[in-house]
Amino acid sequence: MKDTGLYEEKDIALEPLNDFHPYVPLSEVVFQTLKEAILKGSLEPGLLLSENKIAAKLNVSRTPVREALRRLEQENMVTTLPGRRMIVSIPTVQDVEEIYEIRLLVETEALRRITPQHDSIIRQLEHCLKIADTQLQTKDSIGLGTTNSEFHSILVSALNNRRLVQLIDSLQDTIVRYRFYSLTNHKWAEESESEHREIVECLKNGNTEGAIQVLRKHLMTAKEVLVSIISENA
Repeated sequence: MKDTGLYEEKDIALEPLNDFHPYVPLSEVVFQTLKEAILKGSLEPGLLLSENKIAAKLNVSRTPVREALRRLEQENMVTTLPGRRMIVSIPTVQDVEEIYEIRLLVETEALRRITPQHDSIIRQLEHCLKIADTQLQTKDSIGLGTTNSEFHSILVSALNNRRLVQLIDSLQDTIVRYRFYSLTNHKWAEESESEHREIVECLKNGNTEGAIQVLRKHLMTAKEVLVSIISENA
């Protein structure tokens, strides 16, 4: 999003909150609603956020909205600008590079742990491939992003390291958000799933180094797609 010093106010794509558990605090419901909208791209990077407009859209008071936005800021999903204006956070090139450096280190080590004897993990990965094929055909970017996340989470689970998994989980929202933006590029989405299939085939055949080579290409291409998107809108 080009920064002219002013952020354009757009209509906020949210629906009224009508169906939620009465025992769940309203601020939590608002927080989860806004978080999901940001992760799925309904609330785009750089979008100027107004407590009044969000409250009106969700049909709630400003108090739970204010509390939800404060939590989202702590998670780096929204940013406060001078003048107390608040926007959906805009990813930077450095953010992307750091995230993908971590992913490459962690997922490469995970692949080294997966052998053809890991039937359960391989079956789970193959299940993701089947779901993704359908989502590609229907151009379901949101569903594809979810399946993509599951595929990579299954890889990381092979490490069987609770602390490392917690670290990746702490980055997961950022990863999910970036991955969704890259998957809006349909050509890349198709290439991405093709590379997932190559990784699984290599693992089934015990070709660990082949799987690592495909993963490295896969992640570096994803990073380049995201950097290109961010640079074009900088």
